[in-house]
Amino acid sequence: MKTKLSLLGIIASLSAVVTVSAQNTAVTKPVGYHTETVLGDAFTLLGINVSGPVAAAGDFDADSAQDDDVDFTTLLTAGTPYTVQNLATGAAASVTGFNANTLTTTLAVSDGDTYEIRQDSTVASIFGANNEAGLGEGDENSADTIWVPQTDGSFIQIYRSTGGLFGDAGWRQIGDAQTDQSGQVIAFTSSIFIQRKQADPLDIVFVGHVRTSATTYGLLAGQFNFVNRVLPVGITLADTNIEAAIAAGTWADGDADTADMIWVTNGAGGYDQFYFSEGGIFGDAQWTKRGGDGTDQAGQELTSGFAIQKRSANSSVTIALPGDLDI
Repeated sequence: MKTKLSLLGIIASLSAVVTVSAQNTAVTKPVGYHTETVLGDAFTLLGINVSGPVAAAGDFDADSAQDDDVDFTTLLTAGTPYTVQNLATGAAASVTGFNANTLTTTLAVSDGDTYEIRQDSTVASIFGANNEAGLGEGDENSADTIWVPQTDGSFIQIYRSTGGLFGDAGWRQIGDAQTDQSGQVIAFTSSIFIQRKQADPLDIVFVGHVRTSATTYGLLAGQFNFVNRVLPVGITLADTNIEAAIAAGTWADGDADTADMIWVTNGAGGYDQFYFSEGGIFGDAQWTKRGGDGTDQAGQELTSGFAIQKRSANSSVTIALPGDLDI
Protein backbone atom coordinates (compact mmCIF):
# COMPACT_ATOMS: atom_id res chain seq x y z
CA MET A 1 0.00 0.00 0.00
CA LYS A 2 1.35 3.45 -0.95
CA THR A 3 1.09 6.42 1.38
CA LYS A 4 1.24 9.97 0.10
CA LEU A 5 1.07 13.36 1.85
CA SER A 6 -1.13 15.82 0.05
CA LEU A 7 0.28 19.14 -1.12
CA LEU A 8 -2.24 20.91 1.06
CA GLY A 9 -0.73 18.99 3.95
CA ILE A 10 2.81 19.90 3.00
CA ILE A 11 1.98 23.60 2.77
CA ALA A 12 -0.03 23.61 5.99
CA SER A 13 2.56 21.67 7.95
CA LEU A 14 5.41 23.96 6.89
CA SER A 15 3.60 27.28 7.13
CA ALA A 16 2.97 29.25 10.30
CA VAL A 17 -0.08 28.40 12.35
CA VAL A 18 -0.58 32.06 13.20
CA THR A 19 -2.90 33.89 10.79
CA VAL A 20 -4.03 37.49 10.58
CA SER A 21 -7.58 38.43 11.43
CA ALA A 22 -9.58 41.21 9.88
CA GLN A 23 -8.61 43.43 12.80
CA ASN A 24 -4.92 42.66 12.08
CA THR A 25 -4.42 40.80 15.34
CA ALA A 26 -2.73 37.42 15.59
CA VAL A 27 -5.06 34.45 15.80
CA THR A 28 -3.78 30.94 16.47
CA LYS A 29 -5.80 28.22 14.75
CA PRO A 30 -5.44 24.49 15.43
CA VAL A 31 -3.99 22.22 12.80
CA GLY A 32 -4.80 18.56 12.29
CA TYR A 33 -4.60 15.68 9.88
CA HIS A 34 -6.43 12.55 8.80
CA THR A 35 -5.53 9.61 6.58
CA GLU A 36 -7.92 8.28 3.96
CA THR A 37 -7.55 4.99 2.11
CA VAL A 38 -8.56 5.06 -1.54
CA LEU A 39 -9.54 1.50 -2.39
CA GLY A 40 -8.11 -0.22 -5.47
CA ASP A 41 -10.41 -0.77 -8.46
CA ALA A 42 -13.28 0.96 -6.67
CA PHE A 43 -15.09 4.21 -5.91
CA THR A 44 -14.19 5.71 -2.52
CA LEU A 45 -16.26 8.47 -0.93
CA LEU A 46 -14.21 10.77 1.31
CA GLY A 47 -14.11 14.27 2.70
CA ILE A 48 -11.12 16.54 3.15
CA ASN A 49 -11.64 17.53 6.79
CA VAL A 50 -8.98 20.23 6.94
CA SER A 51 -8.72 23.54 5.13
CA GLY A 52 -6.46 26.49 4.52
CA PRO A 53 -5.80 29.20 7.12
CA VAL A 54 -8.13 32.10 7.84
CA ALA A 55 -7.50 34.99 5.46
CA ALA A 56 -9.77 37.43 7.31
CA ALA A 57 -12.07 37.34 10.33
CA GLY A 58 -14.14 39.74 12.35
CA ASP A 59 -17.67 40.96 13.06
CA PHE A 60 -20.11 42.32 10.51
CA ASP A 61 -21.28 45.87 11.13
CA ALA A 62 -24.31 45.68 8.85
CA ASP A 63 -26.69 43.22 7.26
CA SER A 64 -24.85 43.66 3.96
CA ALA A 65 -21.63 41.78 4.90
CA GLN A 66 -19.93 45.03 5.85
CA ASP A 67 -17.05 45.27 8.33
CA ASP A 68 -15.86 48.81 8.99
CA ASP A 69 -12.79 47.63 10.91
CA VAL A 70 -11.02 45.97 7.98
CA ASP A 71 -9.58 46.59 4.57
CA PHE A 72 -10.45 43.54 2.51
CA THR A 73 -8.33 44.84 -0.36
CA THR A 74 -5.21 44.23 1.75
CA LEU A 75 -6.31 40.89 3.19
CA LEU A 76 -7.79 39.24 0.10
CA THR A 77 -6.40 38.80 -3.42
CA ALA A 78 -8.53 39.64 -6.43
CA GLY A 79 -9.18 36.63 -8.65
CA THR A 80 -8.62 34.12 -5.82
CA PRO A 81 -11.66 32.03 -4.81
CA TYR A 82 -12.79 32.52 -1.20
CA THR A 83 -15.65 31.31 0.96
CA VAL A 84 -17.04 33.30 3.88
CA GLN A 85 -18.67 31.47 6.77
CA ASN A 86 -21.10 33.08 9.17
CA LEU A 87 -19.98 31.60 12.50
CA ALA A 88 -23.25 32.62 14.15
CA THR A 89 -25.31 30.36 11.86
CA GLY A 90 -22.77 27.95 10.35
CA ALA A 91 -23.84 28.87 6.82
CA ALA A 92 -21.27 29.70 4.14
CA ALA A 93 -21.18 31.12 0.62
CA SER A 94 -18.68 32.17 -2.02
CA VAL A 95 -17.13 35.64 -2.03
CA THR A 96 -17.74 36.95 -5.55
CA GLY A 97 -16.25 40.39 -4.98
CA PHE A 98 -15.14 42.89 -2.37
CA ASN A 99 -14.11 46.45 -1.72
CA ALA A 100 -12.33 47.85 1.33
CA ASN A 101 -15.13 47.16 3.83
CA THR A 102 -17.83 45.09 2.12
CA LEU A 103 -18.05 41.61 0.62
CA THR A 104 -20.18 40.65 -2.35
CA THR A 105 -21.82 37.37 -1.36
CA THR A 106 -25.20 35.67 -1.12
CA LEU A 107 -24.55 34.76 2.51
CA ALA A 108 -27.27 35.89 4.89
CA VAL A 109 -25.73 37.94 7.73
CA SER A 110 -26.84 40.26 10.47
CA ASP A 111 -25.12 43.10 12.25
CA GLY A 112 -22.82 41.61 14.90
CA ASP A 113 -22.41 38.16 13.33
CA THR A 114 -18.84 36.86 13.46
CA TYR A 115 -17.27 35.49 10.30
CA GLU A 116 -14.22 33.81 8.81
CA ILE A 117 -12.97 33.97 5.23
CA ARG A 118 -10.77 31.18 3.87
CA GLN A 119 -9.31 30.60 0.44
CA ASP A 120 -11.12 27.77 -1.30
CA SER A 121 -9.43 24.40 -1.71
CA THR A 122 -8.84 23.35 -5.31
CA VAL A 123 -7.81 20.15 -7.06
CA ALA A 124 -4.20 21.40 -7.20
CA SER A 125 -4.06 22.59 -3.58
CA ILE A 126 -5.46 19.28 -2.32
CA PHE A 127 -3.77 16.74 -4.58
CA GLY A 128 -0.76 18.77 -5.69
CA ALA A 129 -0.02 20.86 -8.74
CA ASN A 130 2.00 17.92 -10.03
CA ASN A 131 -0.12 15.19 -8.42
CA GLU A 132 2.01 14.81 -5.31
CA ALA A 133 -0.83 12.78 -3.80
CA GLY A 134 0.06 9.98 -6.21
CA LEU A 135 -3.22 9.32 -8.00
CA GLY A 136 -2.94 7.10 -11.07
CA GLU A 137 -2.19 9.11 -14.20
CA GLY A 138 -2.98 8.48 -17.85
CA ASP A 139 -5.85 9.39 -20.15
CA GLU A 140 -9.53 9.71 -19.25
CA ASN A 141 -9.97 5.96 -19.59
CA SER A 142 -6.99 4.83 -17.51
CA ALA A 143 -6.34 7.57 -14.93
CA ASP A 144 -7.89 7.70 -11.47
CA THR A 145 -10.85 10.08 -11.55
CA ILE A 146 -11.94 12.65 -8.96
CA TRP A 147 -15.72 13.08 -8.99
CA VAL A 148 -16.65 16.54 -7.67
CA PRO A 149 -20.39 16.90 -6.87
CA GLN A 150 -22.27 19.97 -8.07
CA THR A 151 -25.32 21.60 -6.53
CA ASP A 152 -27.61 20.29 -9.28
CA GLY A 153 -26.74 16.66 -8.54
CA SER A 154 -24.25 16.28 -11.39
CA PHE A 155 -20.49 15.68 -11.15
CA ILE A 156 -17.38 17.20 -12.69
CA GLN A 157 -14.85 14.43 -13.38
CA ILE A 158 -11.18 15.40 -13.07
CA TYR A 159 -8.14 13.25 -13.86
CA ARG A 160 -4.38 13.66 -14.13
CA SER A 161 -3.42 13.53 -17.79
CA THR A 162 0.05 12.42 -18.86
CA GLY A 163 -0.38 14.49 -22.02
CA GLY A 164 0.46 13.41 -25.51
CA LEU A 165 -1.32 13.72 -28.84
CA PHE A 166 -4.54 15.18 -27.37
CA GLY A 167 -3.15 17.68 -24.88
CA ASP A 168 -0.52 18.63 -22.31
CA ALA A 169 0.08 16.92 -19.01
CA GLY A 170 -1.96 18.29 -16.12
CA TRP A 171 -5.32 18.21 -14.38
CA ARG A 172 -8.05 17.77 -16.98
CA GLN A 173 -11.79 17.19 -17.15
CA ILE A 174 -13.19 14.13 -18.84
CA GLY A 175 -14.36 15.28 -22.26
CA ASP A 176 -11.88 18.19 -22.34
CA ALA A 177 -8.21 17.25 -22.56
CA GLN A 178 -7.11 20.83 -23.24
CA THR A 179 -8.41 23.02 -20.40
CA ASP A 180 -6.44 23.23 -17.14
CA GLN A 181 -8.62 22.14 -14.22
CA SER A 182 -6.10 22.62 -11.42
CA GLY A 183 -8.18 25.51 -10.08
CA GLN A 184 -11.41 23.52 -9.87
CA VAL A 185 -12.89 24.40 -6.47
CA ILE A 186 -13.99 21.69 -4.04
CA ALA A 187 -16.43 23.24 -1.56
CA PHE A 188 -15.48 22.61 2.07
CA THR A 189 -18.98 21.28 2.78
CA SER A 190 -18.76 18.65 0.02
CA SER A 191 -17.26 15.19 -0.06
CA ILE A 192 -15.86 13.71 -3.27
CA PHE A 193 -15.52 10.32 -4.91
CA ILE A 194 -12.18 9.02 -6.09
CA GLN A 195 -12.51 6.35 -8.74
CA ARG A 196 -9.32 4.32 -8.40
CA LYS A 197 -8.47 2.46 -11.61
CA GLN A 198 -5.30 0.94 -10.18
CA ALA A 199 -5.41 -2.40 -8.35
CA ASP A 200 -3.49 -1.28 -5.27
CA PRO A 201 -5.04 0.97 -2.58
CA LEU A 202 -3.57 4.40 -1.88
CA ASP A 203 -3.35 6.15 1.50
CA ILE A 204 -3.46 9.96 1.38
CA VAL A 205 -2.66 12.02 4.49
CA PHE A 206 -4.45 15.38 4.55
CA VAL A 207 -2.94 18.01 6.86
CA GLY A 208 -4.24 21.53 7.39
CA HIS A 209 -6.15 23.94 9.57
CA VAL A 210 -9.17 22.75 11.53
CA ARG A 211 -12.51 24.54 11.55
CA THR A 212 -13.84 25.03 15.07
CA SER A 213 -17.44 26.09 14.48
CA ALA A 214 -20.75 24.56 13.47
CA THR A 215 -21.39 23.89 9.77
CA THR A 216 -24.73 24.29 8.01
CA TYR A 217 -25.47 22.09 5.01
CA GLY A 218 -28.01 22.92 2.33
CA LEU A 219 -29.71 19.62 1.41
CA LEU A 220 -31.69 19.02 -1.77
CA ALA A 221 -34.78 16.84 -1.74
CA GLY A 222 -35.08 13.70 -3.81
CA GLN A 223 -31.36 13.10 -4.25
CA PHE A 224 -28.16 12.08 -2.52
CA ASN A 225 -26.22 14.95 -0.96
CA PHE A 226 -22.49 14.18 -0.59
CA VAL A 227 -21.22 16.08 2.44
CA ASN A 228 -17.99 16.60 4.30
CA ARG A 229 -17.75 15.82 8.02
CA VAL A 230 -15.50 18.95 8.19
CA LEU A 231 -13.78 17.94 11.45
CA PRO A 232 -10.83 15.48 11.24
CA VAL A 233 -12.12 13.68 14.33
CA GLY A 234 -15.01 11.41 15.19
CA ILE A 235 -18.53 12.80 15.18
CA THR A 236 -21.29 10.37 16.09
CA LEU A 237 -24.86 10.28 14.89
CA ALA A 238 -25.89 11.61 18.29
CA ASP A 239 -23.51 14.57 17.83
CA THR A 240 -25.29 15.63 14.64
CA ASN A 241 -28.20 16.98 16.69
CA ILE A 242 -30.59 15.67 14.04
CA GLU A 243 -33.26 15.29 16.74
CA ALA A 244 -33.44 19.09 16.87
CA ALA A 245 -33.80 19.17 13.09
CA ILE A 246 -36.67 16.67 13.35
CA ALA A 247 -38.38 18.93 15.87
CA ALA A 248 -37.83 21.90 13.56
CA GLY A 249 -39.30 20.01 10.60
CA THR A 250 -36.09 20.06 8.52
CA TRP A 251 -35.34 16.32 8.84
CA ALA A 252 -37.69 13.37 8.40
CA ASP A 253 -37.75 10.54 10.90
CA GLY A 254 -39.78 7.44 10.14
CA ASP A 255 -38.86 3.95 9.00
CA ALA A 256 -36.25 2.57 6.60
CA ASP A 257 -38.42 3.44 3.60
CA THR A 258 -39.56 6.94 4.57
CA ALA A 259 -36.92 8.59 6.77
CA ASP A 260 -34.03 10.73 5.60
CA MET A 261 -31.05 8.37 5.46
CA ILE A 262 -27.34 8.76 6.24
CA TRP A 263 -25.02 6.50 4.23
CA VAL A 264 -21.64 5.86 5.89
CA THR A 265 -18.82 4.07 4.07
CA ASN A 266 -17.85 0.72 5.58
CA GLY A 267 -14.22 0.63 4.40
CA ALA A 268 -14.83 -2.24 1.98
CA GLY A 269 -16.50 -0.34 -0.85
CA GLY A 270 -20.03 -0.53 0.56
CA TYR A 271 -22.23 1.57 2.83
CA ASP A 272 -24.10 1.20 6.10
CA GLN A 273 -27.40 3.07 6.21
CA PHE A 274 -28.76 4.84 9.30
CA TYR A 275 -32.01 6.67 9.97
CA PHE A 276 -33.81 8.09 12.97
CA SER A 277 -36.74 5.83 13.78
CA GLU A 278 -39.90 7.60 14.87
CA GLY A 279 -40.51 4.79 17.35
CA GLY A 280 -43.92 3.52 18.40
CA ILE A 281 -45.34 0.05 18.71
CA PHE A 282 -42.35 -1.57 17.01
CA GLY A 283 -39.54 0.12 18.93
CA ASP A 284 -38.06 3.24 20.48
CA ALA A 285 -37.34 6.56 18.79
CA GLN A 286 -33.62 6.22 18.11
CA TRP A 287 -30.89 5.98 15.52
CA THR A 288 -31.35 2.67 13.71
CA LYS A 289 -29.29 0.74 11.19
CA ARG A 290 -31.11 -0.50 8.14
CA GLY A 291 -31.02 -4.29 8.27
CA GLY A 292 -29.50 -4.19 11.76
CA ASP A 293 -30.60 -5.76 15.01
CA GLY A 294 -32.69 -2.78 16.14
CA THR A 295 -30.25 -1.53 18.80
CA ASP A 296 -29.59 2.16 19.30
CA GLN A 297 -26.88 3.38 16.87
CA ALA A 298 -26.36 6.84 18.39
CA GLY A 299 -22.67 6.09 18.93
CA GLN A 300 -21.99 5.29 15.25
CA GLU A 301 -19.23 7.58 13.95
CA LEU A 302 -19.52 9.45 10.69
CA THR A 303 -16.77 8.87 8.15
CA SER A 304 -14.81 11.79 6.66
CA GLY A 305 -17.30 11.99 3.83
CA PHE A 306 -20.81 10.59 3.85
CA ALA A 307 -24.05 10.81 1.89
CA ILE A 308 -27.45 12.09 2.99
CA GLN A 309 -30.40 10.64 1.09
CA LYS A 310 -32.94 13.43 1.50
CA ARG A 311 -36.44 12.09 1.14
CA SER A 312 -38.10 15.09 2.76
CA ALA A 313 -38.19 18.64 1.40
CA ASN A 314 -35.20 20.88 0.71
CA SER A 315 -33.78 22.15 3.98
CA SER A 316 -30.70 23.28 5.83
CA VAL A 317 -29.29 21.20 8.67
CA THR A 318 -26.61 22.40 11.08
CA ILE A 319 -24.11 19.98 12.62
CA ALA A 320 -22.54 21.58 15.66
CA LEU A 321 -19.14 20.99 17.19
CA PRO A 322 -19.51 18.31 19.89
CA GLY A 323 -19.55 19.98 23.30
CA ASP A 324 -16.92 17.64 24.79
CA LEU A 325 -14.48 18.02 21.90
CA ASP A 326 -11.16 19.62 22.84
CA ILE A 327 -9.24 21.01 19.86
